[in-house]
Order: sequence, then C-alpha cells, then structure tokens
Amino acid sequence: SRPTVLYKTVDGKQHEPFEQVWVEVPEEQLGGVMENLSKRKGKVTNMEHHNSGVTVEAEISTRGLIGFESDLVTMTSGHGVMSHSFLDYRPFCGEIVTRLTGTLVSMEQGKTMPYALEMIQSRGKLLVGPGEEVYAGMIVGENPRKEDMPVNPAKAKQLDNMRSSGTDKSIQLSPPLKFSLERAIEYISPDELVEVTPQFLRMRKRILDETVRRKMAKAGKK
Repeated sequence: SRPTVLYKTVDGKQHEPFEQVWVEVPEEQLGGVMENLSKRKGKVTNMEHHNSGVTVEAEISTRGLIGFESDLVTMTSGHGVMSHSFLDYRPFCGEIVTRLTGTLVSMEQGKTMPYALEMIQSRGKLLVGPGEEVYAGMIVGENPRKEDMPVNPAKAKQLDNMRSSGTDKSIQLSPPLKFSLERAIEYISPDELVEVTPQFLRMRKRILDETVRRKMAKAGKK
C-alpha cells in the first residue's frame, strides 16, 4: 500500500513531519519543478543559480514529498538530483493532491487483445501490452482525468465474412508504461495496492469488484 507518515498530537492539534529538501535541476526544467513543489505545498526558502543548473532549497511535509523524486526523474529526464533531511513536526497542512490522474481499470479476466488495447489507448496511457493476463480490478492504464474508468482489455474484435484477424497487424500501440516497485508504491492512491510476484508487478484496486467499489464510493459521499 501507499506509504503513510506518523502524526503527533501537540496541544490538542494534529502535527506532521516536515523535511528540508535540496533539488538540483537544469535551468530549463526549473519551472516545472517549482510548480510541482507548489502543488505539494512546499515552501521554497532559497535558490542558487550556477553553471550546471539551479539548486532549490525548500521545506515540505513528508506527505508532500512522497512520490516527488519519481516526478523529478520524469520531469528532468533523469538529470534532476535531490536530497532531504528531517526538520521537525509542524501543524497538519491540509490535503495534498500528488496525483492528478485517474486509472483505467479492467472489468474482466483474460488475455489482453490488440483491438481492445487500441481503443483503451485513445482514452489514456497503457500500462499493459498485448497478450498479458489481466483480471477484474487490475489497473491497466492511466486516465488523464481524475476519475477511474472501467475498461475491457480482453475484448476480442468481432469478425465478419469480409474481415479476418489478420487486420490486427495494422494496429499501432504505444509501448506500455512500466513502473519500478518504488515508483508503483508512490503512484498508487489510498484505495489501491501493488501486487508483487517473482514474475509480475501489478497495480490493482483494494476492492476488485466494480459494483462494490461504486457502492462504497456513493456511501462515502453521503
């Protein structure tokens, strides 16, 4: 499951750990990094420009720091470097949204089909390729919108007398996104889990049944 932090109660109020973070990035990626830190409620305390780039010093809650290093690697194509150390406990700083995307969740169990993946690809980024085993509740893609979307990656193309399965050769699929274990753990939402076996690394919903998930989501809004 997603990492959590240890809270403390000080004078009857909830406090959380904060950290000092140093980030070194190329000048051209500075804007994106600053925006990401701001989204995570980080406060920049110092900035130094030098020949190799920019060093940004900031204070941020440990909650806000979860997943930032993976974002940094993506934003800077691996050129960003960060380090951090514990500062102290401070008053809880409110909700922090570190993931602005939803997921594409499989409705069925089976083997992924190129035809189905092509349709799913038009809705978001794929996390699986053709011929992979999936199950209901497994996350098979990323939705650019914040909500989750049920999809059927195992749906086969209906053939008629004029067409054959050979037409699948014309299907163009982008390479699926592949996460490391660390990245997957940082990526998932509280209602999601990472499943690790010797052969596979998958992400899934805590509750696999879509109907039950919807009922619980509605109950939570009341």
